[in-house]
Amino acid sequence: MSKSVGLGIIGCGQIAPHHIRNTQDDPRVRWVAACDLRREAVEERADEFGIAGRYTGVEDLLADPAVDAVVVATGPEAHREPTIAAFVAGKHVLVEKPVGVHAEDVEAMLSAQGDLVGACCSSRFRSTVSAHEAARILAAGELGEVRRLSVSASHPPPGGYDGTSPFFLHRAGWGGQGVLADWGCYDLDFMLGLCGWTLEPETVVSNTRRVPEHFRLIAEPRNDVEVAVTAQVRLTGGATLDFHRAMFAAVEEPRGSWRIECEGGALDANMVSGAPQLVVHRYIAGISERHVAVRDAFEWSEIHRGPVIDFVEAILDGRPPMTSLRNALTVQRLTDAIYTSARSGEPVTCAR
Repeated sequence: MSKSVGLGIIGCGQIAPHHIRNTQDDPRVRWVAACDLRREAVEERADEFGIAGRYTGVEDLLADPAVDAVVVATGPEAHREPTIAAFVAGKHVLVEKPVGVHAEDVEAMLSAQGDLVGACCSSRFRSTVSAHEAARILAAGELGEVRRLSVSASHPPPGGYDGTSPFFLHRAGWGGQGVLADWGCYDLDFMLGLCGWTLEPETVVSNTRRVPEHFRLIAEPRNDVEVAVTAQVRLTGGATLDFHRAMFAAVEEPRGSWRIECEGGALDANMVSGAPQLVVHRYIAGISERHVAVRDAFEWSEIHRGPVIDFVEAILDGRPPMTSLRNALTVQRLTDAIYTSARSGEPVTCAR
Protein backbone atom coordinates (compact mmCIF):
# COMPACT_ATOMS: atom_id res chain seq x y z
CA MET A 1 0.00 0.00 0.00
CA SER A 2 1.14 3.55 -0.77
CA LYS A 3 2.47 5.56 2.15
CA SER A 4 0.87 8.78 0.90
CA VAL A 5 -2.44 9.95 -0.53
CA GLY A 6 -2.95 12.10 -3.64
CA LEU A 7 -5.55 14.72 -2.75
CA GLY A 8 -7.70 16.86 -4.98
CA ILE A 9 -9.67 19.83 -3.69
CA ILE A 10 -13.10 20.68 -5.11
CA GLY A 11 -13.85 24.33 -4.43
CA CYS A 12 -11.02 26.88 -4.35
CA GLY A 13 -12.65 29.53 -2.18
CA GLN A 14 -11.98 30.86 1.30
CA ILE A 15 -11.47 27.59 3.19
CA ALA A 16 -9.34 25.80 0.56
CA PRO A 17 -5.97 27.41 1.45
CA HIS A 18 -6.42 26.46 5.12
CA HIS A 19 -6.70 22.80 4.13
CA ILE A 20 -3.66 22.92 1.87
CA ARG A 21 -1.29 25.27 3.71
CA ASN A 22 -1.57 23.46 7.04
CA THR A 23 -0.99 19.95 5.66
CA GLN A 24 1.40 20.28 2.70
CA ASP A 25 4.44 19.67 4.92
CA ASP A 26 3.22 16.15 5.85
CA PRO A 27 4.90 13.48 3.64
CA ARG A 28 1.69 11.43 3.63
CA VAL A 29 -0.19 14.27 1.91
CA ARG A 30 0.21 15.11 -1.79
CA TRP A 31 -1.98 17.90 -3.15
CA VAL A 32 -2.20 16.93 -6.81
CA ALA A 33 -5.32 18.62 -8.22
CA ALA A 34 -7.67 21.57 -7.75
CA CYS A 35 -11.12 22.25 -9.19
CA ASP A 36 -13.47 25.21 -9.27
CA LEU A 37 -16.07 26.49 -11.71
CA ARG A 38 -14.04 29.71 -11.87
CA ARG A 39 -10.87 29.21 -13.87
CA GLU A 40 -9.18 32.18 -12.17
CA ALA A 41 -9.80 30.67 -8.71
CA VAL A 42 -8.26 27.36 -9.80
CA GLU A 43 -5.18 29.05 -11.25
CA GLU A 44 -4.72 31.24 -8.18
CA ARG A 45 -4.82 28.33 -5.72
CA ALA A 46 -2.76 26.03 -7.94
CA ASP A 47 -0.09 28.68 -8.45
CA GLU A 48 -0.04 29.47 -4.73
CA PHE A 49 0.61 25.87 -3.71
CA GLY A 50 2.27 24.35 -6.79
CA ILE A 51 -0.60 22.04 -7.71
CA ALA A 52 -0.30 20.39 -11.12
CA GLY A 53 -3.85 19.27 -11.92
CA ARG A 54 -6.14 22.22 -12.73
CA TYR A 55 -9.78 21.67 -13.61
CA THR A 56 -13.10 23.50 -13.94
CA GLY A 57 -15.14 20.29 -14.09
CA VAL A 58 -15.50 17.80 -11.24
CA GLU A 59 -15.61 14.86 -13.65
CA ASP A 60 -12.23 15.89 -15.09
CA LEU A 61 -10.60 16.04 -11.67
CA LEU A 62 -12.06 12.65 -10.76
CA ALA A 63 -10.62 11.17 -13.95
CA ASP A 64 -7.09 12.25 -12.95
CA PRO A 65 -5.22 9.04 -11.97
CA ALA A 66 -3.08 10.99 -9.48
CA VAL A 67 -6.19 11.68 -7.34
CA ASP A 68 -6.82 9.07 -4.64
CA ALA A 69 -9.19 11.15 -2.52
CA VAL A 70 -10.93 14.53 -2.56
CA VAL A 71 -11.81 17.32 -0.16
CA VAL A 72 -15.17 18.86 -1.05
CA ALA A 73 -14.75 22.49 0.00
CA THR A 74 -17.73 24.08 -1.73
CA GLY A 75 -20.71 25.61 0.09
CA PRO A 76 -23.02 23.06 1.76
CA GLU A 77 -25.68 23.43 -0.92
CA ALA A 78 -23.10 22.04 -3.38
CA HIS A 79 -21.71 19.14 -1.29
CA ARG A 80 -24.04 16.35 -2.35
CA GLU A 81 -23.36 15.91 -6.06
CA PRO A 82 -19.53 16.05 -6.09
CA THR A 83 -19.39 13.75 -3.06
CA ILE A 84 -21.56 11.14 -4.75
CA ALA A 85 -19.62 11.50 -8.01
CA ALA A 86 -16.33 11.00 -6.15
CA PHE A 87 -17.54 7.83 -4.45
CA VAL A 88 -18.82 6.48 -7.78
CA ALA A 89 -15.36 7.21 -9.23
CA GLY A 90 -13.73 5.21 -6.40
CA LYS A 91 -12.33 8.18 -4.46
CA HIS A 92 -12.39 8.67 -0.69
CA VAL A 93 -14.13 11.92 0.38
CA LEU A 94 -13.69 14.51 3.14
CA VAL A 95 -16.63 16.95 3.15
CA GLU A 96 -16.44 20.46 4.58
CA LYS A 97 -18.87 21.45 7.29
CA PRO A 98 -21.81 21.62 7.49
CA VAL A 99 -22.02 18.28 5.73
CA GLY A 100 -25.17 19.24 3.83
CA VAL A 101 -28.36 21.26 3.99
CA HIS A 102 -30.68 18.40 4.98
CA ALA A 103 -30.24 14.82 6.20
CA GLU A 104 -31.35 13.56 2.76
CA ASP A 105 -28.08 14.95 1.35
CA VAL A 106 -26.01 12.82 3.73
CA GLU A 107 -28.17 9.74 3.25
CA ALA A 108 -27.56 9.99 -0.50
CA MET A 109 -23.80 10.28 0.10
CA LEU A 110 -23.83 7.21 2.33
CA SER A 111 -25.75 5.22 -0.27
CA ALA A 112 -22.88 5.81 -2.73
CA GLN A 113 -19.98 5.39 -0.28
CA GLY A 114 -19.47 1.64 -0.29
CA ASP A 115 -16.17 0.64 1.38
CA LEU A 116 -14.50 4.02 0.81
CA VAL A 117 -13.63 6.46 3.58
CA GLY A 118 -16.14 9.28 4.04
CA ALA A 119 -15.52 11.98 6.63
CA CYS A 120 -16.65 15.48 7.63
CA CYS A 121 -14.69 18.53 8.78
CA SER A 122 -17.10 19.23 11.66
CA SER A 123 -14.52 17.20 13.65
CA ARG A 124 -12.14 20.20 13.45
CA PHE A 125 -12.21 21.14 17.14
CA ARG A 126 -11.60 17.54 18.26
CA SER A 127 -8.11 17.64 16.70
CA THR A 128 -6.55 19.19 19.81
CA VAL A 129 -4.60 17.66 22.68
CA SER A 130 -7.32 18.66 25.15
CA ALA A 131 -10.09 17.07 23.08
CA HIS A 132 -8.13 13.83 22.77
CA GLU A 133 -7.60 13.77 26.53
CA ALA A 134 -11.27 14.48 27.25
CA ALA A 135 -12.31 11.69 24.90
CA ARG A 136 -9.85 9.30 26.58
CA ILE A 137 -11.19 10.08 30.07
CA LEU A 138 -14.78 9.52 28.97
CA ALA A 139 -14.01 6.34 27.00
CA ALA A 140 -12.14 4.89 29.98
CA GLY A 141 -15.16 5.50 32.19
CA GLU A 142 -13.08 7.46 34.70
CA LEU A 143 -16.02 9.73 35.53
CA GLY A 144 -18.81 7.18 35.16
CA GLU A 145 -21.85 7.49 32.93
CA VAL A 146 -22.56 10.73 31.10
CA ARG A 147 -25.64 12.48 32.50
CA ARG A 148 -25.75 15.93 30.89
CA LEU A 149 -24.07 17.84 28.08
CA SER A 150 -24.28 21.62 28.00
CA VAL A 151 -23.16 24.23 25.48
CA SER A 152 -23.49 27.97 25.95
CA ALA A 153 -21.73 30.25 23.46
CA SER A 154 -22.39 33.96 22.91
CA HIS A 155 -20.78 36.46 20.54
CA PRO A 156 -21.20 40.25 20.57
CA PRO A 157 -22.72 42.06 17.59
CA PRO A 158 -20.38 42.49 14.62
CA GLY A 159 -18.68 45.85 14.37
CA GLY A 160 -19.98 48.13 11.62
CA TYR A 161 -23.10 46.01 11.05
CA ASP A 162 -24.57 46.58 7.57
CA GLY A 163 -26.80 43.54 7.06
CA THR A 164 -24.08 41.32 5.61
CA SER A 165 -22.15 40.08 8.67
CA PRO A 166 -21.87 37.31 9.87
CA PHE A 167 -21.42 35.96 6.33
CA PHE A 168 -24.56 33.80 6.35
CA LEU A 169 -26.64 37.00 6.48
CA HIS A 170 -25.74 37.67 2.85
CA ARG A 171 -25.36 34.15 1.41
CA ALA A 172 -28.87 33.17 0.40
CA GLY A 173 -27.51 30.12 -1.39
CA TRP A 174 -26.23 28.68 1.89
CA GLY A 175 -29.36 26.59 2.35
CA GLY A 176 -31.37 29.27 4.18
CA GLN A 177 -29.57 28.47 7.43
CA GLY A 178 -27.64 30.56 9.93
CA VAL A 179 -25.65 30.15 13.12
CA LEU A 180 -26.92 26.65 13.90
CA ALA A 181 -25.60 25.28 10.60
CA ASP A 182 -22.43 27.39 10.69
CA TRP A 183 -21.22 26.98 14.29
CA GLY A 184 -23.77 24.60 15.80
CA CYS A 185 -22.44 21.69 13.75
CA TYR A 186 -19.09 22.18 15.49
CA ASP A 187 -20.71 22.26 18.94
CA LEU A 188 -22.81 19.15 18.33
CA ASP A 189 -19.91 17.22 16.77
CA PHE A 190 -17.62 18.26 19.62
CA MET A 191 -19.95 17.09 22.38
CA LEU A 192 -21.27 13.90 20.78
CA GLY A 193 -17.82 13.04 19.41
CA LEU A 194 -16.10 13.43 22.78
CA CYS A 195 -18.62 10.91 24.09
CA GLY A 196 -17.56 8.46 21.38
CA TRP A 197 -20.78 8.87 19.38
CA THR A 198 -22.49 6.60 21.93
CA LEU A 199 -25.34 9.03 22.68
CA GLU A 200 -28.13 9.27 20.08
CA PRO A 201 -30.58 12.21 20.02
CA GLU A 202 -34.15 11.09 20.71
CA THR A 203 -36.35 14.19 21.08
CA VAL A 204 -35.77 17.93 20.86
CA VAL A 205 -37.60 21.15 21.65
CA SER A 206 -36.06 24.37 20.42
CA ASN A 207 -36.39 28.02 19.54
CA THR A 208 -34.49 30.32 17.18
CA ARG A 209 -34.23 34.10 16.91
CA ARG A 210 -33.33 36.37 14.03
CA VAL A 211 -31.42 39.65 13.97
CA PRO A 212 -32.66 41.88 16.84
CA GLU A 213 -34.88 44.84 15.97
CA HIS A 214 -32.23 47.34 17.09
CA PHE A 215 -29.97 46.18 14.25
CA ARG A 216 -32.79 45.87 11.72
CA LEU A 217 -33.29 49.61 12.08
CA ILE A 218 -29.69 50.00 10.88
CA ALA A 219 -29.97 47.51 8.01
CA GLU A 220 -32.20 44.56 7.15
CA PRO A 221 -30.20 41.36 6.68
CA ARG A 222 -29.99 40.30 3.06
CA ASN A 223 -30.51 36.67 4.09
CA ASP A 224 -32.89 36.68 7.07
CA VAL A 225 -31.82 33.55 8.95
CA GLU A 226 -31.41 32.68 12.61
CA VAL A 227 -28.62 34.28 14.65
CA ALA A 228 -29.49 32.54 17.94
CA VAL A 229 -30.71 29.06 18.82
CA THR A 230 -31.70 27.34 22.05
CA ALA A 231 -32.50 23.63 22.28
CA GLN A 232 -33.11 20.93 24.86
CA VAL A 233 -32.37 17.43 23.63
CA ARG A 234 -33.09 14.08 25.25
CA LEU A 235 -30.39 11.54 24.42
CA THR A 236 -30.30 7.77 24.71
CA GLY A 237 -29.66 6.38 28.17
CA GLY A 238 -31.45 9.27 29.88
CA ALA A 239 -28.73 11.83 29.20
CA THR A 240 -29.64 15.34 28.07
CA LEU A 241 -28.10 18.14 26.02
CA ASP A 242 -28.78 21.80 26.80
CA PHE A 243 -27.68 23.92 23.85
CA HIS A 244 -27.49 27.66 23.30
CA ARG A 245 -25.52 29.61 20.72
CA ALA A 246 -26.08 33.26 19.88
CA MET A 247 -24.63 35.96 17.69
CA PHE A 248 -25.68 39.57 18.43
CA ALA A 249 -25.64 38.73 22.16
CA ALA A 250 -25.50 41.53 24.72
CA VAL A 251 -21.88 40.78 25.66
CA GLU A 252 -18.67 42.73 25.13
CA GLU A 253 -16.52 39.73 24.14
CA PRO A 254 -17.15 36.10 23.14
CA ARG A 255 -18.12 33.73 25.93
CA GLY A 256 -18.31 29.96 25.77
CA SER A 257 -18.82 26.91 27.94
CA TRP A 258 -18.76 23.24 26.88
CA ARG A 259 -19.45 20.95 29.86
CA ILE A 260 -19.98 17.21 30.22
CA GLU A 261 -21.46 16.14 33.57
CA CYS A 262 -21.06 12.53 34.63
CA GLU A 263 -22.02 10.32 37.55
CA GLY A 264 -18.57 10.77 39.11
CA GLY A 265 -17.67 14.34 38.14
CA ALA A 266 -17.52 16.64 35.13
CA LEU A 267 -15.34 17.95 32.30
CA ASP A 268 -15.07 21.59 31.25
CA ALA A 269 -13.63 21.36 27.74
CA ASN A 270 -12.83 24.62 25.95
CA MET A 271 -13.76 24.02 22.30
CA VAL A 272 -12.10 27.22 21.08
CA SER A 273 -8.59 28.48 21.75
CA GLY A 274 -8.09 29.76 25.28
CA ALA A 275 -6.69 28.69 28.63
CA PRO A 276 -7.29 26.44 30.40
CA GLN A 277 -8.29 23.99 27.69
CA LEU A 278 -9.52 21.14 29.88
CA VAL A 279 -10.54 21.06 33.53
CA VAL A 280 -11.53 17.79 35.22
CA HIS A 281 -13.76 17.71 38.31
CA ARG A 282 -13.93 14.48 40.33
CA TYR A 283 -15.95 13.54 43.39
CA ILE A 284 -13.41 12.42 46.00
CA ALA A 285 -14.06 11.87 49.72
CA GLY A 286 -17.33 13.77 49.63
CA ILE A 287 -16.07 16.83 47.74
CA SER A 288 -15.48 17.89 44.14
CA GLU A 289 -11.77 18.10 43.33
CA ARG A 290 -10.67 20.35 40.42
CA HIS A 291 -7.68 19.51 38.20
CA VAL A 292 -6.40 21.39 35.14
CA ALA A 293 -5.61 18.57 32.73
CA VAL A 294 -4.57 20.73 29.75
CA ARG A 295 -3.70 24.39 30.24
CA ASP A 296 -2.19 25.79 27.06
CA ALA A 297 -4.32 27.14 24.22
CA PHE A 298 -3.96 25.57 20.78
CA GLU A 299 -2.86 27.23 17.56
CA TRP A 300 -5.62 27.70 14.98
CA SER A 301 -3.45 25.94 12.40
CA GLU A 302 -3.92 22.80 14.52
CA ILE A 303 -7.65 22.63 13.93
CA HIS A 304 -7.37 23.39 10.23
CA ARG A 305 -4.76 20.65 9.87
CA GLY A 306 -6.64 18.10 11.93
CA PRO A 307 -9.47 16.87 9.65
CA VAL A 308 -7.24 16.36 6.59
CA ILE A 309 -4.52 14.51 8.52
CA ASP A 310 -7.14 12.36 10.27
CA PHE A 311 -8.73 11.62 6.86
CA VAL A 312 -5.41 10.61 5.30
CA GLU A 313 -4.54 8.42 8.30
CA ALA A 314 -7.96 6.76 8.11
CA ILE A 315 -7.27 5.88 4.46
CA LEU A 316 -3.73 4.60 5.06
CA ASP A 317 -4.47 2.78 8.33
CA GLY A 318 -7.86 1.37 7.39
CA ARG A 319 -9.62 2.89 10.39
CA PRO A 320 -12.72 5.10 10.79
CA PRO A 321 -12.17 8.88 10.73
CA MET A 322 -12.96 11.07 13.75
CA THR A 323 -16.29 12.04 12.20
CA SER A 324 -17.53 9.57 9.64
CA LEU A 325 -20.37 10.44 7.28
CA ARG A 326 -22.57 8.23 9.47
CA ASN A 327 -21.63 10.42 12.47
CA ALA A 328 -22.21 13.54 10.38
CA LEU A 329 -25.68 12.21 9.56
CA THR A 330 -26.43 12.10 13.31
CA VAL A 331 -25.45 15.77 13.60
CA GLN A 332 -27.45 16.71 10.49
CA ARG A 333 -30.56 14.86 11.66
CA LEU A 334 -30.37 16.65 15.01
CA THR A 335 -29.87 19.96 13.20
CA ASP A 336 -32.92 19.27 11.04
CA ALA A 337 -34.96 18.41 14.13
CA ILE A 338 -33.91 21.63 15.88
CA TYR A 339 -35.01 23.68 12.87
CA THR A 340 -38.29 21.75 12.63
CA SER A 341 -39.10 22.19 16.33
CA ALA A 342 -38.29 25.90 16.18
CA ARG A 343 -40.65 26.38 13.21
CA SER A 344 -43.50 24.35 14.70
CA GLY A 345 -43.13 25.29 18.37
CA GLU A 346 -43.54 21.60 19.20
CA PRO A 347 -41.21 18.82 20.40
CA VAL A 348 -39.80 16.72 17.56
CA THR A 349 -38.63 13.11 17.50
CA CYS A 350 -35.21 12.79 15.90
CA ALA A 351 -34.82 10.44 12.96
CA ARG A 352 -32.47 7.48 13.58
